[in-house]
Amino acid sequence: MAKGRSGYSFPIHELPDTTRIALARGHELPIKWKHAREICNAIMEKGMYLHEAISYLRAVMEQRAAVPFKRFKGNVGHRKELHNWKWASGRYPYKAAKYILQVLENVLNNARAKGLDERRLRIIWMAAHKGRIIRRRPDRRGPGLLRGWKIKRCTNVEVAVMEIPEEVPSVEEEERAIEGEEVEEEITEEIEEKSEEGEIEELEEKTEELEEEEEGEEE
Repeated sequence: MAKGRSGYSFPIHELPDTTRIALARGHELPIKWKHAREICNAIMEKGMYLHEAISYLRAVMEQRAAVPFKRFKGNVGHRKELHNWKWASGRYPYKAAKYILQVLENVLNNARAKGLDERRLRIIWMAAHKGRIIRRRPDRRGPGLLRGWKIKRCTNVEVAVMEIPEEVPSVEEEERAIEGEEVEEEITEEIEEKSEEGEIEELEEKTEELEEEEEGEEE
């Protein structure tokens, strides 16, 4: 666990600038850790922005998009919505998507409170951890036949978003742009000069023709 921030594994205090970072955490959510892990892995794999992840989870809840199950893929059916993921096995974990969506909305509100731009918030860290066991009972097959222990476990989810700065052109790009503008100005000046010269030549030709016509009429 990271030092200086209890409950988070993301080392926020080791970063030089934390003013553009917002955090949120879902503590002991009543969802399956396997489902939460696959959702977090899908969002991190695509490098989604926060608004993209929110719309993605809403689509999962409406079964318009599927979550690829890459680790826990045993007996998981194929989904046609996963052609963009280059993966076949997937599910629609409604309950996990519902609770993780609430965590994303919380981090969005935290970012708004810090005055960050919503459209430039990218998820830089998202993870699901196993929580404490809230129920444990023997799983019996019959009288005196114990198959093991059946447990119910909570899940902890943490999210960290960062405001991505706008793309600033480098010095070389600025120099190239300035050179391009200078070349364009030179070309336009040459075209104007040539056009002016062409107009003067046309006027001279017209005046000569008029003089010739006048001389012919006098004769």
